[in-house]
Formats: sequence, structure tokens, C-alpha cells
Amino acid sequence: MRHVPSARLLRGALTAGMALGLSALALPSPAQAADGADRCPQGSVCVFSQPLFQGDMLVVKGPMLSLGAWDNRIRSFVNNQWDTHAVCFYPKPGLDPEGSVWLYNSASFDESQNPGLDNAVSSLDIGAEADDFCGWESRYPALSEALDFRPTSLPATGAFGDIDRDGYADVFGRNAFGQLWSAHRTAPYGPGTGRLLGGGWNAMTNLIRHGDQDGDGNEDVYARDGVGSLWLYPGDGKGAFKPRRLIGGGWNSMRDLAAAGDLTGDGKGDLLAVDANGVLWTYPGNGKGWFGARAKVGGGWKAINELVGAGDTNSDGKADLVARDTAGSLWLYPGNGRGWFGTRKLIGTGGWNGHKELAGLGDVTGDGLPDLVAHASGRPYGWDGYTYLLVYPGTSDGRLRAPLSLGQLRSGTFVF
Repeated sequence: MRHVPSARLLRGALTAGMALGLSALALPSPAQAADGADRCPQGSVCVFSQPLFQGDMLVVKGPMLSLGAWDNRIRSFVNNQWDTHAVCFYPKPGLDPEGSVWLYNSASFDESQNPGLDNAVSSLDIGAEADDFCGWESRYPALSEALDFRPTSLPATGAFGDIDRDGYADVFGRNAFGQLWSAHRTAPYGPGTGRLLGGGWNAMTNLIRHGDQDGDGNEDVYARDGVGSLWLYPGDGKGAFKPRRLIGGGWNSMRDLAAAGDLTGDGKGDLLAVDANGVLWTYPGNGKGWFGARAKVGGGWKAINELVGAGDTNSDGKADLVARDTAGSLWLYPGNGRGWFGTRKLIGTGGWNGHKELAGLGDVTGDGLPDLVAHASGRPYGWDGYTYLLVYPGTSDGRLRAPLSLGQLRSGTFVF
């Protein structure tokens, strides 16, 4: 029986060991076979070119975003997975959720309850996540009812994070296939909206954003690639990008990057970077996406393993920095409006290393205050091994309230 958690948005079993390769093995029809289904190895999923498990056979090794020569050719399948996970079939390539169907039992499509799949499958998914993430959840995170409409009078220090300018915080999600999606608000337990922005994003080693960087009023993204080049992806205000622009090379010398809003008080978005020696630098934005001469903030930042441009968290009108140290404590570094920070304040006493990622998306909950978003796994947030997207609502003095569930993530998905 299929496991169904209490909230449809928060269903799914994440299995870290699931193979995400796209490989498969095609086998010709044997000269003699008493039962075509017997050809399928135990522990495998096999698809066949003819009804009743006859004809050519393909042994599926993992999720397949496209089927190549097997596109619209599958007529029956055998599910011999050890843990009886579902197989999710998609009529469209790329795991497009429209028309997707999950099935547990081996079937010949022409004689099944899903005859529309006969010769009409263009991608498929197998493994533990194929069940709980079959359909619209398969490729991008679905946001829950914790997301709420923002006040219209938000200043720039709290209004960032809205990539389609609809008054709600949005997320970008890079999935295990290297696809980048923008995900937007949804009614509770509904399918929500997502937009595929392209593939190949696994080539990027750092993805950051914090409001408008080039002066057009739209949220932008910086991405560092594997050779150390930094790129600006200007937002189009609709959840996608205009053509990217190269900012410069040599950024692999920086251990961490964070877009943090206007730190210098000139109304332009700035960038923070920690180098290999633990020195923190401010790169002042010029309002066109590039930066002026960097300024040294200080040393000793090797003890910090996460930087978050969280906005004006203490309500003084200046952009602040939230940072996590290697001991798992969370600190607020109040900005002084001149490019560096005042005396830090402890806002999380420990355990924050349990969050794989932290992100600042501005006001998520609709109360006018910037919040903190986190990736969380296992209890007490849900079932062991599951990964959730949480939002920690901010307070006017820089502290954080108890977390709310914002969504659930498929393994290998990075949200920012």
C-alpha cells in the first residue's frame, strides 16, 4: 500500500543511496522464453516493446529524462524492485508532470487501467522517490501554506526574494539532474507553479541571490562555475533570466560567497566573500552588476561555514549578515551601512550544523520582516531521512521564531 503522509505537499521518502544515473541496458528478445517477464532480473525494472512482456527489453538502471530509441515505444513493464517502489511513467520527456502515473504492479498497458500509456511514455522514474515525488513534485519544490503575501510597503532590505514580482517570496531549485527551476506560490496541497530555466546547472559551484544587482528592479542571480568564473544572470521579473553576463574570473580563490544587499549605504547591492585565509571582503556593487574595489572587513572567518544575506533583521534600516560557525551556533552581524559590521549577537545556541543549507529570501511569511530558510533532514521535522524546507520567521530585533514547514525536497535538490 502506498504511504501517504498527512499533508500531500509533505509526502516522500528520500533515499540517499538511490542511483540517479540515466543508464539503461537494452536486450534483444530471446529465441525462447516461457514467460517474457522472467527475463527481467530481480531487483530491476524492465520495459518491453510488446504487450505481455514480449519483444525487446530495456533494463532501467535509474531515472530517465529521455528514452532515446525507446521514446513512445513502451507497451508493458515488469517491476522487480526489491522494496516494491513504484515506477512513475511520464507521457512527456524531462519528467514533465502532466499526465504522470505511478504504478506498483507489472502491467501490459493495453490491458491495464492506463491504456493511454501504451506507446506513449517519454520519460520515467524509479526508486524510492519515484512514488512520493511522482508528478509535479518530481523536479521542483512545492511551497506550502507558510508562504504569505507581503506588505506592499516593504523597503529594499526586506523586499528581496520575489523573482516574479507578485508579492510572494519565491525559490530557485536545482535538482539532482542539473535542472534549474523557479518555484512560486501555491494553494495548500495544490500543484503550484514551476518554470524550467534550463539544464547543466550542476556545473555551478555557488549560486546566490539577493535582490536587484543591475538596476532594473528585478531579482538577479550570481553563479560561480567550476573554473572560477562569476556570472550574472539578470532576472526578467517573470521568474526567468535575460542573457547572462560574465563578471570576471579567479573567484575560485574564495571559499564562500554571499549576496547581502546594500551594505555600504549607496542603494546598490553588494557581495561578501571569504578567501582561503579566512579574510572577509566586501565587494561594493556599482548598480550595473559589477563591483568596485573590494574592502577588507576582517580576518578570523575560517570559523564560519555559512554566510547568509538575510536583509535588515534588526529593523535599523541597514542590511545585516547571518553566519553559522563550525560549532553549529548562529550569529547576527548587524550592518553599519558602511560595508562592515557591529558587535555580533548570538541568535542560535547550537545545532545549526544539522541544516545542510541556509538562505535568505526576504519576507516569506508576510509579516513584513525578513526570515531565514533552511534545509532540514529527519526528526523532529518529519520522518527520518526526509529533507524539508523550513522557514524561521524573523523578529524585529534579529531573533528567530520556531520554524514552519515551507515544503519538501527531493534528495539532491538545492534551494536558494
